[in-house]
Amino acid sequence: MNVKEEIRRAIRDGIYLGIMSEEEEESLIKELFSFLIKKKNFCTFNERRLIITVSSIVEDLADIYISRNTLKIDPLAAEGYFQVFMDVLEFVAKKHREEMEAKDQENNTPPEDESTEDESTEDDGELWL
Repeated sequence: MNVKEEIRRAIRDGIYLGIMSEEEEESLIKELFSFLIKKKNFCTFNERRLIITVSSIVEDLADIYISRNTLKIDPLAAEGYFQVFMDVLEFVAKKHREEMEAKDQENNTPPEDESTEDESTEDDGELWL
């Protein structure tokens, strides 16, 4: 995997998020908005269109939105855009890590109805697997 090409592709085409409902998309974009604010970005949120606009003191830097299950980051200025892009990548990586950890915990939790007691098969003289 060529990292440089992957970054170019993500900038050009966006970041595919998987199939999501409209409610999941709205929740994710609101969570991203909060994350960007915590990272000290100046952002405005168009709740009707679900678009985050990240700005500097002087100008708008990027519009962020979800279209067809893909997170799009449209540059609006040359300076400052890359930092916004990196903050979004940090958010996506964090969300992915959280989902993977939740899946691992789900898979490692034994079902409640399974018995862990060993049953004796000595009277049959056979071993059951």
